[in-house]
Amino acid sequence: MFSSSLFSTSVPADFLRDESRKIGTAEAIAFPHSVSELAAAVREVAANDQPLTIQGSRTGIAAGAVPENGIIISLTKMADILDFRVGEHGQAFLRVQPGLSLAVLRRHLATRRATTAGNRYMFPPDPTEASASLGGMAACNASGASSYAYGATRNHIEAITVVLADGDTLRLRRGQACAIHNRFSLTTESGQTIIGQLPNITLPQVKNAAGYQIRPGMDLLDLFIGSEGTLGIIAELELRLLPKPASTLGILCYFRTEEQALRFVKALRTNALSVRPHTLVAIEYFDQGSLQLIRGSTVHTGLLLPPPQTHWNVALYIEWALTTIDSGPADMTCNLLSACGGHVDDTWVAFDAPTLEKLKTFRHAVPEQVNLLIAERKRNDPAITKLGTDFSVPDDKLEQVMRLYRADLAAANLEHVIFGHIGNNHLHVNIIPRDMNEYAIGKRLYRKWAEQVIAWGGSIAAEHGVGRLKQELLEVMYGTEAIDGMRHLKHCFDPCNRLNPGRLFDRSSTQPAPTDVQTMRTGV
Repeated sequence: MFSSSLFSTSVPADFLRDESRKIGTAEAIAFPHSVSELAAAVREVAANDQPLTIQGSRTGIAAGAVPENGIIISLTKMADILDFRVGEHGQAFLRVQPGLSLAVLRRHLATRRATTAGNRYMFPPDPTEASASLGGMAACNASGASSYAYGATRNHIEAITVVLADGDTLRLRRGQACAIHNRFSLTTESGQTIIGQLPNITLPQVKNAAGYQIRPGMDLLDLFIGSEGTLGIIAELELRLLPKPASTLGILCYFRTEEQALRFVKALRTNALSVRPHTLVAIEYFDQGSLQLIRGSTVHTGLLLPPPQTHWNVALYIEWALTTIDSGPADMTCNLLSACGGHVDDTWVAFDAPTLEKLKTFRHAVPEQVNLLIAERKRNDPAITKLGTDFSVPDDKLEQVMRLYRADLAAANLEHVIFGHIGNNHLHVNIIPRDMNEYAIGKRLYRKWAEQVIAWGGSIAAEHGVGRLKQELLEVMYGTEAIDGMRHLKHCFDPCNRLNPGRLFDRSSTQPAPTDVQTMRTGV
């Protein structure tokens, strides 16, 4: 079928799945090393009229990287750091290939200094899995704990190169190509012009990674960030770096009750600006089930954390970026603790790097332990998987959504843990079913919660994207007319529905609905 040496019909088993634990099928796989090889591979796939799955590190949990027949293009061999530059206003930028992992990027930034002022830089997005690829992070607009201060990946991308479904390329730099109201026009490197109209979508005013992030007059670079590879393949990225803070302060606080912890979250968000120029980076939450899971693992033993106390039922991890070595944020945090029912004796503060690393390992331990527990249960019933929510709600709905989760989980008697990014009102409820009956009950709760979160103005996918698992919920969230508009937008860039079909929208219904939108692709 393929004459090019880029393709192999022997597809390794690891490339048929991602962290969703879903497994797919594929006829061939390609591992390009450059933009030109990637474009050539895409042209050959198009000539053979095959569907295409684009993969990064396959760390996603929405099955976005799981192939559904057709061809895989893996970007794992496109993992180079290309160049570093400092702009005229002192802003630092790093150009990379999409297969570069976050872990490798961090190691690189830790060892290099800018030639101008000896500054150290960081790339702020902080998803749980540091093996995630930069291209995958951009495609899903990944975020994580530090999004409380720095926002999602979109905020830190200055330019991208995109390979389209026909193998043509676009080079986009922030601020250079914007929509005019809802109309847009882009010219490819071959001189092809793509003209279309953006759909009318009302985005929730919360942390959100569900579907295309459309706004009138938007920067057209942002069409591709968060599009989950359905509009084009991100082939290069220029990252916008930030100066690394002088120091980082981590604080682990334990509480007797969830009510005390929620009170403290609200107080901390209200008072964070009082210690400027220091920055409150993250507020992370762990319920009683999460703490029990960590305490029973080798992670807890290896970290040499304080012996658990009977009244430690809920925990919060707080992180500050300090501009100077200053006790102000620690003092303010401890004062708020006392006012909200906590106590300094139940608090662990980390200024030094080794202790801070222990707290960060603690923060990332819960999802890893959940996955280990699910893997153990799958030995008895291979159909079992966890059910993990990715919902976010407005500030004034935080207590209500927690009451909703608690009441329903108690009534159903489902084993679970709740943890995550409470600073953004974005918590992950992980239901850990013991059998398929409990899985079915959990699925019904998931749908019920999604509908309520949407009614409150929240999002059904705050950071993990939609992939192949949440298409139905995406339509509930935005409505049929908006989804038809998104389908039509995809048709502008991918008229044969070749790129990641079945992601965001059901594969059988991706033909654009009749509308008054006119789309034109012309050669110049």
